[in-house]
Amino acid sequence: MKNKFDLSGKTAVVTGAGQGLGKAFAKSLAEAGAEVFLMARNLGRLKETARAIGEGCGGRTHACALDITDEESVKAACRMVTDTAGRIDILVNNAAVGRSSKRLEEETLGEWNSILGTNLTGTFLMMKHVGRIMIAQKSGKIINLGSMTGHVAMRNPTIGAYDVSKAGIECLTRLMAGVWSEYNITVNAICPGYYMTDINKDYVHEHPDFYEDSLKQIPLKKWGEPDDIGDIAVFMASSASDYMTGAVLVTDGGYTVW
Repeated sequence: MKNKFDLSGKTAVVTGAGQGLGKAFAKSLAEAGAEVFLMARNLGRLKETARAIGEGCGGRTHACALDITDEESVKAACRMVTDTAGRIDILVNNAAVGRSSKRLEEETLGEWNSILGTNLTGTFLMMKHVGRIMIAQKSGKIINLGSMTGHVAMRNPTIGAYDVSKAGIECLTRLMAGVWSEYNITVNAICPGYYMTDINKDYVHEHPDFYEDSLKQIPLKKWGEPDDIGDIAVFMASSASDYMTGAVLVTDGGYTVW
């Protein structure tokens, strides 16, 4: 029986792959057989991720410095992938900056522009240039990273640019799923809730009250594990999801059901 989740022979690009969920996406795609190009601004972290993947599953990876807010950097990264592998089959648009700690009425224009420029415009730039490659090859899988915070209004006084950027990614996902369908390109989004990444482990340790309060709002009474969301990316990148496009999958332990 054919394994629909086998990504052998596929080339994947994962942005923000040096840590957190990006690292989990890269690991899962490599374990499924894909050749993975790890991209982020911090080349040192990427090399650590590549080393961990190599030691863990022997996956083939490449580390590439990338600033998703700089179009020339995006173009150069795409050229590097095509020069090395000849194509791009999978794009995981994960790179992002977090929310401001300020209330919306206190957020500066510079802070607003910085968050939208990275999260939303950066996603647009990666889609633009990887999309051109996928259009030429008439196939591709694009996975964008939204958030549960862009899916519903949160009970949080610091709601602002981050949440708006993630809602914009949902809209961009649906829009381009329709536009690029004629080229056999699927565009879907994952909208995570709380996941126990290394950074979040440190935050939970420093803010135990926040962690306990969050569990009261999650029906499954736990935070997600990074490897679990990595497997969702494998599904979206594989032939098992060929008839799925424009979907926005919320993975939040049930946080947004009430």
